[in-house]
Amino acid sequence: MQSNKKDYYEILGVPKNATQEEIKKAFWELAKKWHPDRVPPEKKKEAEEKFKEINEAYQVLSDPEKRKIYDMYGTDGLRGGGFSDFTQTYSGSFEDFVKQVFGEDVFGISDIFGDIFGFGAKSKKKGSKRVFYEEEKSRVLLEVPLKDIYIGKDIEREITLEVRNECKKCGGTGLIEGETCKKCGGRGMIGFSKGFFTFSQTCPDCKGYGKKMLTCQKCSGRGFDSKYETIKIKIPKGVRDGDVIHHSDADFIVRIIPHPNFKIQGDDIISEITVDTLTATVGGEIPFILPDDSEIKVKVPEETDSGILLTLRDLGMPRKDGRRGTLYLRVKIVSTRSLTREEKEVIKSIIGAKRERTEARKYH
Repeated sequence: MQSNKKDYYEILGVPKNATQEEIKKAFWELAKKWHPDRVPPEKKKEAEEKFKEINEAYQVLSDPEKRKIYDMYGTDGLRGGGFSDFTQTYSGSFEDFVKQVFGEDVFGISDIFGDIFGFGAKSKKKGSKRVFYEEEKSRVLLEVPLKDIYIGKDIEREITLEVRNECKKCGGTGLIEGETCKKCGGRGMIGFSKGFFTFSQTCPDCKGYGKKMLTCQKCSGRGFDSKYETIKIKIPKGVRDGDVIHHSDADFIVRIIPHPNFKIQGDDIISEITVDTLTATVGGEIPFILPDDSEIKVKVPEETDSGILLTLRDLGMPRKDGRRGTLYLRVKIVSTRSLTREEKEVIKSIIGAKRERTEARKYH
């Protein structure tokens, strides 16, 4: 009778009469799901414990000798039989884990692991092409120029996505089983003796499979088949940086490309306007180019000082309700040209009048 409380069959989700192939497949699926390198940070501790448990169950059930002892006596029997350390620990990234289990050259690791097992969308090349996987909805970065957003209308974009489907022939591993491993006789484990104790370890030739693993010809070892789809995405007016546009194929995260002349703060925009000395003194109008490349005339009051903000309402970022925020222009006074004698006299008279008003206020 089995005496230990752990049920390795239940941990792997297989029946007690499961074949080695079923055990390997269950372990592979659970390992992909629970490896600590493949979960969000908040679930890492849980994944570490779960992965350790899954690995322990696999190390026992994948070895016919250990499995037989476990079925009869539980883990106490394993320890009593000399298997004091009957599990193999895998550490590091998911890539390292697969290398340890399946070998260095198995999948063409240096090229494809970042694509096959990474989270979210991965860009195949700079531009509109993005990669996503049918088994999990992807989050794709969608870059939009400020000019397009500032127009204040719904806009439409065509995006080309690469859809990857798990290869049905190899189950996404990139491998198919070949002939039985000669070194371990198909057991996946090899044993050796040391004194009165007998130990076993994963077969170095077949990496625990029990059979020679061959590259899947259908997917060329990539583990997936791919196809390209071009879809249309509607970007609604009033969208903001970081907003998510939901689509049946993927979730698109909006990123408004930074503009060198404009800073966005919520519904408002902050920029700078250059004002010549004469206009700043006597007042006037200065042309200004908005984010959508249209031109407006900005009224500059007389005696405007450098650094003050000019407030232009309803010229900020468009909102979903059709209204706009505020455009703030910080004044920068510069001498763009040499002043004529008459212009200098005007400036002097204005400055003089300002001083007289200041002096008069002192006595009232």
